[in-house]
Amino acid sequence: MEKIIDIEERIPTLKERRKKRTNRRFLVLIAIFVITLLTLLYFQSPMSHIGKITVEGNHLKSKEYYIKHSGLEKGNSLWEFKSSTVEKLLKEQQIVKNVSVKRKWLNDITISVTEYDQVAYLKENNQYNLVLNNGTILHLNNIPASLNMPILVGFEDEKTRMKMIQQLSKLNDELIALISQVNAIPNDSNPYAIQMFMNDGFEVRASIPTLASKLKYYPSIVSQVKKGEKGVIDLEVGTFYRSYKSEYGASEK
Repeated sequence: MEKIIDIEERIPTLKERRKKRTNRRFLVLIAIFVITLLTLLYFQSPMSHIGKITVEGNHLKSKEYYIKHSGLEKGNSLWEFKSSTVEKLLKEQQIVKNVSVKRKWLNDITISVTEYDQVAYLKENNQYNLVLNNGTILHLNNIPASLNMPILVGFEDEKTRMKMIQQLSKLNDELIALISQVNAIPNDSNPYAIQMFMNDGFEVRASIPTLASKLKYYPSIVSQVKKGEKGVIDLEVGTFYRSYKSEYGASEK
């Protein structure tokens, strides 16, 4: 026969369950209160504000330049800006190819930039300006101490200059290092004719649209020239070599 449990016997168990349930609710309320309090304290503390801004990957412009154009300032809220918005602002600068903005622990911001490559100097009225591979021209206040890239002369026409930049961007570092100066010498038959003076003493005549594809053979061509002799390498139509003596009537240009 089933035992009948008196209600009075169950009261202690029910009371214990209610007590545990009440304690759990109380603990949840305490936890919510503590989290809310800590959150409020955090946003009122210096830890929720930008303490340090670091810039990485910059060469063309100073760290201060990028911080200024980012719109970020030390002391601003760490959470009141969107990284994507700051990145968009910085990409409006024509020297910036790629950029990422990240929050770092605890309250630091890191701006990582990738700038467009430098390909040449543009000489205009005795002023040397830096040319990037996206066509951007950076005006320099002073003549560089070392002109270690090709110098473009006579490239005032933007279309011609851009075509030249595209060709230079296709050349490897070894060939770029050999080019001292490039003169634009357009004529009726070829508006893209150029004259190049090389650091090893040779002169190259070429056409801009085919420069990269033909100049890659330059080392091989030079290696076949008589030792000690210098001259003109014509790549405009075919591939021809003429010594300075036959071209200019002298052993030296």
